[in-house]
Amino acid sequence: MPEIPEDPFPSVSATLADARALDDQELVDELTDVTRSIRALQAKQAAIIAEVDSRIRAIGHPMSGTAETVAVTLAMSPRSAEHLTDNSVELCSREVVWAALAQGRIDLTKAQRIVDELHEVPDPRREYLELLAIEYALDHTPHQLRRYLLGLTCDHDPDATLRKKALENRGVSVTPRGHGMADISAYVSVEVAEAFMQALEKLAASPECADPYAQGDARTKEQRCADALAGFLTAHCTYRINVDVVIPADTLIGDNEYGAESKRLGPITSELARTLCFSPDARWRRLVTDPLSGRLVDLSAETYRIPERIRTAVKARDLTCRFPGCHRSAEYADCDHIVPWPKGKTRATDLAGLCRHHHRVKTHSAWKVKHDPSTPHHDMVWTSPLGTVHATTAHNYHRRD
Repeated sequence: MPEIPEDPFPSVSATLADARALDDQELVDELTDVTRSIRALQAKQAAIIAEVDSRIRAIGHPMSGTAETVAVTLAMSPRSAEHLTDNSVELCSREVVWAALAQGRIDLTKAQRIVDELHEVPDPRREYLELLAIEYALDHTPHQLRRYLLGLTCDHDPDATLRKKALENRGVSVTPRGHGMADISAYVSVEVAEAFMQALEKLAASPECADPYAQGDARTKEQRCADALAGFLTAHCTYRINVDVVIPADTLIGDNEYGAESKRLGPITSELARTLCFSPDARWRRLVTDPLSGRLVDLSAETYRIPERIRTAVKARDLTCRFPGCHRSAEYADCDHIVPWPKGKTRATDLAGLCRHHHRVKTHSAWKVKHDPSTPHHDMVWTSPLGTVHATTAHNYHRRD
């Protein structure tokens, strides 16, 4: 761990000078006071977000658009903003938990954990469990608190209602990571998870374990498990790799090493891009772009129903949902008329990729959008229910060098 120098940069020197003037007990007391102040501000933030939500809902649209307003205001993802908004509103409806946070007795992580884990428990039992959880949280870690809460909900759920609701949420998801990697997450029943890990570890320990990167015995146990999973899928499943790779021609032939992207994973190495492009299982998708601006060639139609060629062009142009701050892939988004048809034409310049959620926000909330189809990057200007303005543009396919 790096040490703080005796004379650090000026902006921190004054504060450090005050801290260094304290004796040991005073320093610990100061840390405690500052932490309580932070917790009180977090409680205040929750109350402010709850008020933002109340004002926007009062406008009276079928969808509030609160989470989207919070997202663009705090420069966070819509999903994180939705989680923060829901937690804030829920927290402000739970008097004893909010008060414990505002008084600095518990931190925001513990407060949210109590709210989340007891969400499905009805009152008055819920408030009783909240009081027990707050007292436990005072001298236990968030991880210990979660285990304690799970114990409370299991012990006070004789009809296994919470277990049945948890089973309804089972599923598998993929989260893209950097350098052509991704996380696979599965939310399954514990007995399924145990069976999965035992079977995977058995495959990984086998001499026949797949070795797609030719690393042999140098692999760790975790690497062998990942390779075993890939080998199992190859042996038991039939699938094709859909290659949606944007790669400059000189990079494709090996004369350059810049600018490769995957529509799902974002920037990738030129080596991985070439591997995907020349794979015998790969399937090409041809995209036609303007050589000067880099935007896709416009296509048009005279009907409301959007032809597949235009839908493909719009999704490739936008790459992600066009709502401010949303990064959901346009591949699985709706192709929406910015101006309702027939006022707006069914052509790429009058369409935009919007994820299903933000398509509904545009249609059913107080969020408003305008666009200028003549701009090279298909600019869209969004106005929030509180009047703030935010602009988005189509994906820039220009090379990174």
